[in-house]
Amino acid sequence: MSGNNSSVRAVIFALGSNLLITIIKFIVSTFTLSAGMLAEAIHSLADCGNQVFLLVGNKRAAKKANDLHPFGYGKEEYFWGFLVAVLLFFVGAAFSIYEGIHKILKPSEIQHVSLSLVVLVISILIEGKSFLVAYSTFRKSHGTTGLYKALKDSTDTSLLVILLEDSAALIGLTIVFCSTLLAWSLHPVFDAIGSILVGILLVGVSLFMINELRKLIVGENIPREMRDELSRVVAANSVVHKVNYISAMMMGKGKFLLVVGVDLVDESEASQIEIQMKTIRNELLIKNPSIHSIFFDVRDLDRELLSDSFREI
Repeated sequence: MSGNNSSVRAVIFALGSNLLITIIKFIVSTFTLSAGMLAEAIHSLADCGNQVFLLVGNKRAAKKANDLHPFGYGKEEYFWGFLVAVLLFFVGAAFSIYEGIHKILKPSEIQHVSLSLVVLVISILIEGKSFLVAYSTFRKSHGTTGLYKALKDSTDTSLLVILLEDSAALIGLTIVFCSTLLAWSLHPVFDAIGSILVGILLVGVSLFMINELRKLIVGENIPREMRDELSRVVAANSVVHKVNYISAMMMGKGKFLLVVGVDLVDESEASQIEIQMKTIRNELLIKNPSIHSIFFDVRDLDRELLSDSFREI
């Protein structure tokens, strides 16, 4: 299964899980009058909307390139992912904090505590399964890289968002489980505190997502390690005297545009330049199939342009 199909599978699985959890949470929050449970229900409802956005973004990003968009529509997934982050912030986080503050001002005891706890445990199990599906898919493309670094380097918007959402959901459910126990055994105010903590958690997750997606929308470079690998491939060609720079920009769907600046040795003949650039192009594509387009900036040792920068797709 391709990486893109795996991401869609993770999104669909998360959507199905959240729909089931949302319905259960809303029913239980009505009976129990729990602020934490209501906050979790709103959180799950927001997650359902988020996953619909991700599916829309994935569909639109797959549209073919045309004259108006010569590099395709891959960056659509960044836009829709950004909407997900904003929705999580304003719907999930803001409502949770508001509901918690409201409950502090007007505290009320939780009803049917045992029902709340059972539903929370079931929700943790369902969210845990969804998280494992997303995490397993995520690890296939990032190997043994540390989780934080892998999240920072990831350009698969759908998978990144689902993994962060599921992580936040698991932590949030654990917080509400503990706050419900404390509200039942000590004081109802702990239910409100649990709701506020869930809201703060969602603020942190949404801000992280917003920042990462902002960098991708603006035009983030590929990691330095990847650039160094590609630079070594170019430098190994016999006509290349020096690699001046390797620059890239993420284009969505896991693809990136690559710009290669090189100085050629004095013996290079103009008639051979294009042939050698095509050879380098093929070697780069073998090294990294995620390259969408390649541009070359070819100069001689005196830094005079030998050929206009040209594109190889």
